[in-house]
Amino acid sequence: MFRVLLMVLCYYPLSIGLTFYQKWFIKNYRYPLFIVTGHYLTKFLLAYGVRFIYEFIHGTRRVRIKFREQLHWLMPIGICASLDIGLSNWALEYVTVSLYTMAKSSSILFIVAFSLLIGLERWRTSLLFSATLIASGLFLFTWRSTQLDYLGLLLVELAALCTGVRWTVSQFIMQKDDSPTPLRHPLDMVAHVQPWMCLAILPMVYIFEGHELNATSITIFGGETEPFFIFTGICFGGFLAFLMEISEYLLLVHTSGITLNIFGIIKEVMTLLLAHYLHGDRLTHVNLMGLLLCLVGMSLHGASKHSKKTTSLGLPTRPSSLSSPTLSPQGSGFNFDDRKKLLEDNV
Repeated sequence: MFRVLLMVLCYYPLSIGLTFYQKWFIKNYRYPLFIVTGHYLTKFLLAYGVRFIYEFIHGTRRVRIKFREQLHWLMPIGICASLDIGLSNWALEYVTVSLYTMAKSSSILFIVAFSLLIGLERWRTSLLFSATLIASGLFLFTWRSTQLDYLGLLLVELAALCTGVRWTVSQFIMQKDDSPTPLRHPLDMVAHVQPWMCLAILPMVYIFEGHELNATSITIFGGETEPFFIFTGICFGGFLAFLMEISEYLLLVHTSGITLNIFGIIKEVMTLLLAHYLHGDRLTHVNLMGLLLCLVGMSLHGASKHSKKTTSLGLPTRPSSLSSPTLSPQGSGFNFDDRKKLLEDNV
């Protein structure tokens, strides 16, 4: 539990900081897909650089994945991750942060659906109920009757769908005992997924921003020619994104895609509360009701996970009328005769 808490404390500052940094950078440099491409390249170089240094120091080769396996498993993750991040950044051009957060909250429903589809989660009414409570609560918490842009909303919902595919397949690969790939470490996952993310984003850059990109336009920041500042700014954003993605995969390995998404929602709520405080905005009764629904949904999910963990460990959830025998160090200490005698004693 302490390890997960430490990961969350690393994840939150990185994620919140990157959100505000990206929002500021895009306001002055209106090529979000080009920026994201720079982030992917930075993450790719950092991941392979760290792997190379590790291999050089320890004299061992880190995991390598065959191309056929990458096509089957890593390519879908890379494409969905690229579309998730790219569409999210693109949507911020059209919608406010509040509307973006409200729409992206539906991602938890997609994650639940895909987790059930590929067998990561078993059907439980509490699972669907808690996910619906969280999504509905975040919707109400960020409710605004104005500033609705249908193109931006569509982009966010497509990003939410990609989020569902991305994290469920990633969890399947990194957690399952019968996983088709040996990827278990976040660094190896980032290194293998980044090339596919780059390939997926390049057509979008060409189609939607290619006609505006030239040697002059890509050096203009806030109306001034700042090529070095733009380069360092994009690299810094990529560095933050690299650290954040490592922390996300660490959380995924130790929890689940649904829990990771809930941590993300908590982060969004904290961000919006901070924005309300800094900007002096008032929270309406609808907003407060949404916050309450979020908290109830998260509590329900936490209780459900604890109950599931207790059951899987074989811990009794209520006193039993049959007392269990003590296990001996040599074996189970519980053969058929012991069981028969125990039952006879309790009749």
